[in-house]
Amino acid sequence: MSSGKSRKDPKRAELLRRLSDLGRKISTQTVFLHQAIAQGIGLNATDAKCLDLIGSEPDGTVTAGRLSDLTGLTTGAITHILDRLEKRGFVERVRDTGDRRRVFVRVGASSLEPLLPKYEALGKAYMALAGQYSDAELSLICGYMDKASELTERLMGDMIAARRPPETQAIGSL
Repeated sequence: MSSGKSRKDPKRAELLRRLSDLGRKISTQTVFLHQAIAQGIGLNATDAKCLDLIGSEPDGTVTAGRLSDLTGLTTGAITHILDRLEKRGFVERVRDTGDRRRVFVRVGASSLEPLLPKYEALGKAYMALAGQYSDAELSLICGYMDKASELTERLMGDMIAARRPPETQAIGSL
């Protein structure tokens, strides 16, 4: 996938620096954009993104443990988030009929209604931007984003593992 350019090429170095700067800039802007959207309905960005994760699970349900795995947050922090979301009617807890000890969380029936117009407008704006690119360019962008997402997930997992006490790390690696 190399363009044949030398890694010492000044133009390449400038492009890589610019890519890094833009990645940091858009990451920060994205955090604050989601915070602004969440505040519009009385949530914080973490709660709203957890709600998004719950809604994006294949069957629309998740356990607190799974949500902890997806976010890197402790199960205690997830419990507090779910308590806040449940209190506001955004999620509901449902006991597993097969194992009464297990509790699933699912998005409340009407809880996404206040968020939908905001995210639909956001989606339309990004699709209009994407519409300016050729199929080949979109394929390249998607390839980069797939790899960036995989890298981010791996780095997040490494950071979470590094926070675990040493005795837990040994057990987890068996």
